[in-house]
Amino acid sequence: MDAVLSRADLKVLPDSRPFLRTFLTVYITGLAIVLFDLADGVLFLGDLDDQMRELQIRYLMSPDGRWFDLTLPFISMPEAYVSPWSRLIDLPYAAIATLLRPFMPIDQAISFSFRIWPPLMLALFCLPVASTVKRLMADQPTSRLSSLLMLMLMTILMAVAVFEFSPGRIDHHDGQLVAMMLMVSGLVRWDRLGGALVGGAAALSVVIGLECLPLVVVAYAGLVLCYIAGVREARAMIIASGPAMSAVAVAAALAFIGPDGIVSTQCDAFSAPYLFLLIGMSATLSCVVWVVPDRSSIFAKILWLGLSSAFILGLAAWYFPRCLGGPYQMIDPVSRAFWFSRIWQENSFLYLYESAQYSTVALLALSTCGALLAAPYVAAQIRQQKFGVGVAFAVGLASLLLTFDVLRNIRFPIALIPPFLPAAIAYYLNARSPTRGVRVAVGFALASVLAPAVLCLVIRPPMHVFDAVDYMTASDCDGEDFGVLNSVAAGRIALPQGIALRVLFARPAGFSVGAVPFHRASPGMRRMFEAFTSSDAAVRRAALEPFDYVAVCRFPLAADLRQAPLYAALAAGKSWPGLERVPYAKPSDFQLFRIDHAKLW
Repeated sequence: MDAVLSRADLKVLPDSRPFLRTFLTVYITGLAIVLFDLADGVLFLGDLDDQMRELQIRYLMSPDGRWFDLTLPFISMPEAYVSPWSRLIDLPYAAIATLLRPFMPIDQAISFSFRIWPPLMLALFCLPVASTVKRLMADQPTSRLSSLLMLMLMTILMAVAVFEFSPGRIDHHDGQLVAMMLMVSGLVRWDRLGGALVGGAAALSVVIGLECLPLVVVAYAGLVLCYIAGVREARAMIIASGPAMSAVAVAAALAFIGPDGIVSTQCDAFSAPYLFLLIGMSATLSCVVWVVPDRSSIFAKILWLGLSSAFILGLAAWYFPRCLGGPYQMIDPVSRAFWFSRIWQENSFLYLYESAQYSTVALLALSTCGALLAAPYVAAQIRQQKFGVGVAFAVGLASLLLTFDVLRNIRFPIALIPPFLPAAIAYYLNARSPTRGVRVAVGFALASVLAPAVLCLVIRPPMHVFDAVDYMTASDCDGEDFGVLNSVAAGRIALPQGIALRVLFARPAGFSVGAVPFHRASPGMRRMFEAFTSSDAAVRRAALEPFDYVAVCRFPLAADLRQAPLYAALAAGKSWPGLERVPYAKPSDFQLFRIDHAKLW
């Protein structure tokens, strides 16, 4: 027997390690990370998405809210804004608030739900994490102490993903992380139940949003390749995944988008095109794999799968041609230039160097290092015919590669790669030549650190000159008094997108804003950019024609009058022809103007 396996301190083998102990170690460490995030009262990952989700939930819980109607009338562009965000994420908050409603005012009940549900959802995330780690460690003996330390280290490395479950962090990314981790755990299981988990989790992720669709494609590509190659249990995985995916998709459609949503075409949200693809592709793959004999040739399998999949995809393209332009096809060139292209998370990793965001570069380097460290262990698992581990790792690796292209994906490799590290570390330590494993690990770590460091020297951040559009985004009137809104009749307010959400939270009933910084509000953003930046009076008048008021927050830096004439004047506290300042007794940088359209210049 190998001396490594006969050591006295390796009495606790992974197969006998209680699942509950693994789960509690991960979950308690995750809770500690969440408490650390709450220590300063500011969420590490808190952003506009949380505020928009809060507005959506509060409107749902109001007397005017309707479950299948995602219209938010307080955003008027001038047409009302219709949210693409799933009711699936709203459901637990609405349920908790409803349960608390008999004991406190509804506003307070909703606020409590924002604090109660995220830590509970952290448990839902840690369950598949623990299941995945336990299975990966099944053939890697470790002591109890070593196992404990590795699980804690793994969870700490996942900190940025765990921050998504902090109380008050209520956007949809926590749900996406749970779905992806369920899919990975199903792939690692590599049995019928694992196939059902893969199919159900994949459908769930699409119901929540489309960000993880490329990862779903990678997972299914891995399954199909394994089936074509004759890998054991791949056939059972695909057959089991089909009914699960279709069942989740149909149930979610009935529960969250309703009859009208089922037949509508929303290219950026779960609707008819994605329901068609989820049911069509899952049914096609499962039926073909079930009907075609397992002993068939590789060519026959490729032919049947290729023809049937091409037929479904062709039908989808025929019935839903508008979606061939992608989920963001509604963003107009003005909004894209002044808003979308300036969002750091919508750019490639090179933007991090250009904007000197080296802390995020370090996160990417850490994820890359983890992937490199885990790769030899995954290769060894594949050599042992454990192909599910390889497919699961491919999903994590794909999320890392996608992050290099679009930074918004960064939370996924940080969540999906660390679960492979405890088994990888044990693999190195249990190797016949541990020192060789340590050398390999150190080499990978140095490569992960040196490569981004060299890029820091090569890619020098340019001197970015902030302009008026940047000021319009940065000036959010935080902490200012919005009481002037109570002194005027309700109406539509034209304003820079930077203060839109502040105004929405402070507004009395009946007010609406012209735009918010979200892609479906692109028509409203275009109007606002034209109103505040155009030097053509006719363009400005046309942009402001549907509105009753203009609001701007004073800004200490002087904006260029040539780039944004109206904004530069109002942000400096000056007047403008056709805009009547509404007086307010209390000092505030928030300024409100009535529009006299006849005199507007």
